[in-house]
Amino acid sequence: MGKPSGADGGASASPLADLIAPLSAEEFFENYYEKAFYRTPEPVAAVRDLLSIDRIDEIISDSELPPSSLTMAKSGSGLSPDEYLHPNGVIDRGAVLDNFRDGATIVLPQLHFADGKLYSFCLALEREFGARIQTNIYLTPSNAHGFGVHYDDHDVFVLQVSGRKKWEIYGQREGLPYRGENFRKDHDDPGELRETFVLGPGECLYVPRGLAHRALTEGDEASLHITVGILVQSWAEFMLEAVAEASLRIPEMRHSLPRSLYFDPSKREENEAIFRKLMEAVQNKASFDATLSAFGSNFVIAQGPRVRGALNALIDGIGDDERLKLRDNILYALELEGEEPQLTIAGSAIPLASDLAPQLRDRLATGDLAISDFTVDDAEDLRDTVETLVAYGLLQRS
Repeated sequence: MGKPSGADGGASASPLADLIAPLSAEEFFENYYEKAFYRTPEPVAAVRDLLSIDRIDEIISDSELPPSSLTMAKSGSGLSPDEYLHPNGVIDRGAVLDNFRDGATIVLPQLHFADGKLYSFCLALEREFGARIQTNIYLTPSNAHGFGVHYDDHDVFVLQVSGRKKWEIYGQREGLPYRGENFRKDHDDPGELRETFVLGPGECLYVPRGLAHRALTEGDEASLHITVGILVQSWAEFMLEAVAEASLRIPEMRHSLPRSLYFDPSKREENEAIFRKLMEAVQNKASFDATLSAFGSNFVIAQGPRVRGALNALIDGIGDDERLKLRDNILYALELEGEEPQLTIAGSAIPLASDLAPQLRDRLATGDLAISDFTVDDAEDLRDTVETLVAYGLLQRS
């Protein structure tokens, strides 16, 4: 499977420009990304349009809330689930609000999967960073804080929707943390307090992974902010995939480790020689293109579906001359080689007729198509394929 393609021709403008203004993307990635925090000098109007306390009230009161959809924190640490769950594991909505009244922060992890506006926002940012984007929502009562001094194992943008948060910036750990290398408050030194400032409504803050910080609600108003997580993949992960891919073409890699490896020191040099030989074989056999293809395929597969409007289009029917466009910021991969061409989107592989596949590739590159644009042997299969692409969210009505 190939590396991901996307709706560049019809994609909406990325929100990154607003989050880093007045910096250009080049300035941000050169001077701040993975290096230093950045705070927008002016409020960003689009931030307050993403979410509201009224929307949080609606979610807590009227939405289905599986246990994983809400957590709470207070005074620097997580609140025990027993404090806001019924004995059967169901969220006790009254207890959630009562704990909030008593100073606890309401956390809504991964809310973008349940909110179309946040999800579209994340999809747009994924193209800028080449990484999965997630959102966690924090609603903190006045004069309280949810978590103590810590650093994150992924980069974040903090979008202050309403209320005000006082931020404390501490030191940067040596070496960017890998995923899972979380801050340990009894072990890791956050460094000295370097800077404090108050983030007001509409203001944004970028914090690289490994930079220690703390945020406290400022004033008498509750604070609502969105933490946008950038879940990057590292060169280390890429290299591990390269080794795994190359090992398929190195028969010696399939052999078991020798019994002497652990228990016979006299065989150490012999075993090390095997290790060096295999490392040399990996270097000779590793393929950048094959590794890139595997990573690109996983990136496409991991993107969730986006099918808003597809049901209405399928119910109404799609005319031969009706123009369809690529959905904004959608990722897909086209594989034209092999026995059967296919298109992959949101974890699903859609087979393509051999005469349709190259035409579809060319039409998707323009971001716009109609059934009548194609010349194929099987008109019924053409219509079925186009309607399938509508059902899976790749195409939508113009």
